[in-house]
Amino acid sequence: MRFAGPPGWRRIPPVTRALLALVAAGYLLTLGWPVGAAWLVLAPGAVLEGQVWRLLTYAFVNASIGGVLFGLLLFWSLGSEMEPRWGSRRFAYFLATATIVAGGFGIFVGGGVGISPALLALIFAWMLEGPSQSLLFFGAFPMTRLAFAAIALVLVVFGELEGSRSLPRLLFVLGGLPVAWLFTRRFRGGGPRFPRVRNPFRRRRLTVVDSGSDSRVH
Repeated sequence: MRFAGPPGWRRIPPVTRALLALVAAGYLLTLGWPVGAAWLVLAPGAVLEGQVWRLLTYAFVNASIGGVLFGLLLFWSLGSEMEPRWGSRRFAYFLATATIVAGGFGIFVGGGVGISPALLALIFAWMLEGPSQSLLFFGAFPMTRLAFAAIALVLVVFGELEGSRSLPRLLFVLGGLPVAWLFTRRFRGGGPRFPRVRNPFRRRRLTVVDSGSDSRVH
C-alpha cells in the first residue's frame, strides 16, 4: 500500500486536463452569467425540441463551490490514473457516454445540472478496476477502493437528497453507473474501437525542408 498524490498540471493527461478546465469555466459562467448558463442546463422541453447539446453541457453548470472543488479534486486524482490506463480515446468516450446516458434519465425526472453523474461513474469504474486494492484516505486512513467508492456514493446521494428532496432524481445522479460497468466489464480488451481524440494541448512539430533548386526554404 502506498500513497501517491495527483500529478502537477503539466503532467495531467489531456482529457483530464480539458475536463478540469471546462468544469472550472462552467462554474465561473454559472456565477457570472446565469443567463448564458441557462442555455447549457438539462431542460427536458428544450432537449425534446432539438437542443440536444444540453445532454452533455449540463455537467458544466455548477453553482456550489464546495461541489466543484470536491469534483475537481477527484477528477484530477482518478482521471490522472484512469486515462493513462485506458487511453485518452476510451476515457473521453466513457465520460461523454456516462454524461449523456445520465442526461437521458434526467429528462424523465425534470432535468438536472452538475458533474455528479459523471463523477460517480468515474469512481465506480475506478473501483471496478481493483475493488480490493488498498489506499490511504486523506493520506492517513487505510481502506479499499470498494470502501472509498461506498463513502463517495453515500456523500453524493445524500447531498442530492438534501438539495432536491426528490427520490426520482437519484435515477439521474446514478444514471452513469451502468456505463461504468459496461466499459470495465464488456469493453475490456475486445471492446469497440473508439475514434481518435485529438490532443488540444499537444505541441505541433514543424519540419523544415530545403528545396535545393530555388534556394527557398519551405
